[in-house]
Amino acid sequence: MKESGLKFAESDYPALFLDANEASARAKSSYLNLTKGTLVLLVLGAALAAASAAVDAHRPVFAVASALVLGLSAFFTIFLKAAKPEHSWYAARAVAESVKSMTWRYVMGAEPYFINLPPAQAEKKFIWSLSSIAKERKQLAPALGGKFVDFPQISETMRTIRSSSSEERLSIYLRERIKNQRKWYSQQTSYNRSAENRYFVSILLFQFLALTAAILLVSHPESKVKLTGLFTSLAGALIAWLQLNQHKELAQSYCVTGLDLGLVQEQAQYIKNDKDLSDFVGDAENAISREHTLWIARRDRA
Repeated sequence: MKESGLKFAESDYPALFLDANEASARAKSSYLNLTKGTLVLLVLGAALAAASAAVDAHRPVFAVASALVLGLSAFFTIFLKAAKPEHSWYAARAVAESVKSMTWRYVMGAEPYFINLPPAQAEKKFIWSLSSIAKERKQLAPALGGKFVDFPQISETMRTIRSSSSEERLSIYLRERIKNQRKWYSQQTSYNRSAENRYFVSILLFQFLALTAAILLVSHPESKVKLTGLFTSLAGALIAWLQLNQHKELAQSYCVTGLDLGLVQEQAQYIKNDKDLSDFVGDAENAISREHTLWIARRDRA
């Protein structure tokens, strides 16, 4: 196989991908931060309530502070329901991933942007596809067209790779797309497995502490230290955060997709011509797209 030194950086993707990718990151950050803030305020409210029961001298102050904090957490919840940043997150991610997959099909000369198409016709077809995706997600228009507005939809790197030989294109695809994607899946699988285990241990710990506090309160009913509610709130907040992030499901999904992509990669040795390359790229992109489709479906059900 003829190796190619060409690199494909994130900035070489179409402007639509860059805009959607950034919009997705912003919406995700907003959603997770607001949700985290809501959970933290709920726990803080429980802590202040516990403190008000333990400190007679400042009980009214702690009680008022607890009420204010819990009220603020309710406001965050209402704002989340009204703003729905998670919808923008999912929609922008769907656009970004679709454009990324479409870009690799284009630069590899895979269906529907076959390598034997005249350059102008292939570019016109690709731009039309981008336009179709943008029209399907019209609700994202306000979030797009930011700092990447002057970036091209077809970069010079994309054109250069497409004009390369089939051997060079295959080399680039294996290195810049499949290898990078499999590495990302492997890293995400490890991260999500570790995170799921950490949260499980933490939840179990706080449940045990809540049980211990409840038992102590039964044996010492006169005690002013009542921490059962605080530990229960901490366990509940971590359970909610764990369900939101879906670490277990993501670890399984990334692991399976990484294995599928590895099996597809094994077929690279049998590629002899542009038709074989087109089929190979199609199989690889379909494997990646299946994982993302399942991710969207899980998020919509959550």
